[in-house]
Amino acid sequence: MSVNGNPVEFVFFDVRDTLGEVDRPGHLEPYRPSTQKLLEAMRDQLRVRVGVITNLPNDVSAEQGRQMLQAILAEDENTGKQTTIADFLEADGIIINHDAGANKPDARIYQYAADKVGVPIERCAYVGENLIEVLGARAAGMTAHLKPCPPGREFQPAVITRLDQTERDSGRAFEHFFEHEHLLGERIFACGEGIVGELKKLNEGDAIPDNVRTAMQLLIYLVTYFADQAHLQAEEAVIPLAVARGMDPRHEQWVYDDHEQARTYWQAMRVAWRRIQANDPDDTWYAIGDFWRTTEAFVILFKHHADRENDVLYPELGKYFSDSDDTLVINLLATIGPRDFTPYVGIVADMEAALGIPTPA
Repeated sequence: MSVNGNPVEFVFFDVRDTLGEVDRPGHLEPYRPSTQKLLEAMRDQLRVRVGVITNLPNDVSAEQGRQMLQAILAEDENTGKQTTIADFLEADGIIINHDAGANKPDARIYQYAADKVGVPIERCAYVGENLIEVLGARAAGMTAHLKPCPPGREFQPAVITRLDQTERDSGRAFEHFFEHEHLLGERIFACGEGIVGELKKLNEGDAIPDNVRTAMQLLIYLVTYFADQAHLQAEEAVIPLAVARGMDPRHEQWVYDDHEQARTYWQAMRVAWRRIQANDPDDTWYAIGDFWRTTEAFVILFKHHADRENDVLYPELGKYFSDSDDTLVINLLATIGPRDFTPYVGIVADMEAALGIPTPA
């Protein structure tokens, strides 16, 4: 591999917002399938050595940082074999600021990385989403490139070919995109259950604890601006394309019905929340009851709904899409929903913190 006529032997990637989202200290949720496709291309097509350079906060150790790179990219449904980010990395190429004694964009960490892998710095490249860190790598003597965040656009207009297909996984990029969002949905469900549990403990006349009120407001925000506008509407934009390719629309009517039911629950939750905020002594107790009942109903419905989408809807849609269709869908999703889900991840983490719910592994 060469860049501008200069041979490149080793490519270092940033981690956070480049290979995935760090949803809590020391835990990485990789982008799927773009991270796997990116690392496979480095290894199999460009045939360069691969590592990472990452800044960790003081409360996350270097060992925790290495463990973070065991993040699972894929799992074989038949054998159970897992593919992780670390599978693509050289052990000496995992460069952590605690070990280097310097943080990006300090030139010393890039030189340390080159020395550690035994490659002249001018034959190393750095790729990350942070412009300051990219410029720091260039100033240190590396070739460096800015990677889009969130990912996906770097594969356009190239066709996104499917990954391994199984009975319950079409291998399509759009499926991995939606399932990635479902992981955040599972955390929202857990918070909904936590809110319901806390409200059920109250006796008539009891004040809602401040931390529970905070969580309730964040839940209302998420179902309004994330669950509906970002996720449900995106799914509803994809289904008609599969119908255009030959899928029987009656097979997926349950998706629209579940979405409509959930939106009804969310509207009821919003009304109940307004009544609670009005603090009418003759109504607050009943509003609290309406809030937890509709929240409970939504959680029960959508926990089942998400599983059914993962196992039934997405593989069915994938049957009717070509590689070009899949690329088109990913491009459309970038225009329908938010370009960056990181703020919503942070809001969910705040809701978990308010309720004292640990972020799941």
